[in-house]
This record gives sequence, C-alpha cells and structure tokens, in this order.
Amino acid sequence: MTTHEAPNAPEAPVSRDEMITMVSRAHKGASYAESSLAGKTLAAQSKLPRLIAENLGAGFGQWDFFPEATAIVDFAHAYVPPANEEDVWALARSWASDDAAGRQTLLALVGRDILEHELRRVAVPKLRELFDEPRASRARAIRTELGLATPALAPIKDEAKATKVPTPRTERAPAKAVKQPIPTRMPPPEFKRPAKAAPPPPPKRFQHPKFGEGELLSQAGEGPESKLTIKFERGPVTVQAKYVTEI
Repeated sequence: MTTHEAPNAPEAPVSRDEMITMVSRAHKGASYAESSLAGKTLAAQSKLPRLIAENLGAGFGQWDFFPEATAIVDFAHAYVPPANEEDVWALARSWASDDAAGRQTLLALVGRDILEHELRRVAVPKLRELFDEPRASRARAIRTELGLATPALAPIKDEAKATKVPTPRTERAPAKAVKQPIPTRMPPPEFKRPAKAAPPPPPKRFQHPKFGEGELLSQAGEGPESKLTIKFERGPVTVQAKYVTEI
C-alpha cells in the first residue's frame, strides 16, 4: 500500500493572510503534500476537531459546495468548543437552522460532524439519540420532537398517481380448453447446455473532488468511517468513505 507523507505543520503560527493563501492553493489543485500541510497548519491554529479542520484546510471533503478559503479560515479561527450542555444545544440549533434552510454555510457543511465529535466530550443523551439513529424517517421525527429545524419534505409530484384506486377487472368467461393432439412417439430429450459462470463484478470506482476518479483497491471497516485505498491517476490514496462518492 502506498502512503503519502506530508510535512508537519510549522511550529510558528502563520498569519491569517498566509493561511488563506495556503488553503486557497490546496483547494485549487495543489499536490497532496501541499494540501495536507495546509490542513495540518489550519488544525494547529484552530479549536475545531482536528480531523474536521484538516479536511477543511486540505479540501479533502466530499461536499455539495466548496466554501471560499477566507470563509474556511475565519470559521476555523473563530470556533469555540462548547463548554456545557447549553452550548451544545445552541450549536445544534444553529446547525439545524442552516441545514433546514439549505444555506451554504460552513456550519451546514460540517456542523453535524462537529456535533458528533463534541457529544463524545459533553454528554447530551437526547441529541446523541438523534445522531445515532440510522433510519431517516425516525431521525426526522426525533429532530422535530427536539424542536430543531427540519428540512421540508419534497412534495409529491403527481398526486393523482399517489391516490389512484385500481380499476376492478371485468369478469371474463373462462376460455375453453383446447385439446392437444397425442404424440405418436416420444420426442427426443432436450439437451441443455450448462449455464456459464457469471463473470466477476467489475471493481468499484469512486469520485473524489480533488483526485478525480479512481478504482478501489482495498477497504478497512464498514460505513462512512471506513478507510478506502483507491488508485487514482496520481497513485493510491487512503481516504475515509464519507469523503468519496461511489460511481
């Protein structure tokens, strides 16, 4: 397995403008080492959960939109971890509001990941239940019960189809049985060729916003936190499953 080592973050803090330049380069096709360095540098100067800060800085996330480098740096520098249950609830309400309204904000983008991390440190059982629930319908119900803003349900496009009552079949007279002629001699046995073995399935392919398309080489674990080693054009890279999209 090929790994890509990146330099460690610089010991001395870099300025806001320098940080914005590093993050901007990472999001615009910099090398893997440069991108990783930008992520590590941002994480070293932020109180965001480390993995989230590194992915934001390096541009390794699989996102619906890519924030501007300035917004990422300012968000990371301004983040203050919740100190108690009340702070966690305030963070959850802000995330839910942006998420339900479809706003393209950093909190809508990574707020859920941040909350899942912070709930390991500050216990809020009711919120933990929401994020642990795998069923979308039940999670939506819990979110509503907790008073958190919830995205509107998509309307049914064709209500006539949704409420259509099947038309009863008309009764038909039973068809008359047709007498089959009796063969004068037994037909020869039919030869059936054995079915060919199905070809092996093609290897899975994934899309990454930075590395492009690649072929799966190996997988460790299950679910969004599993680690996938994917062969991209630049070579094999190991990433978490939640940051790539299967093609």
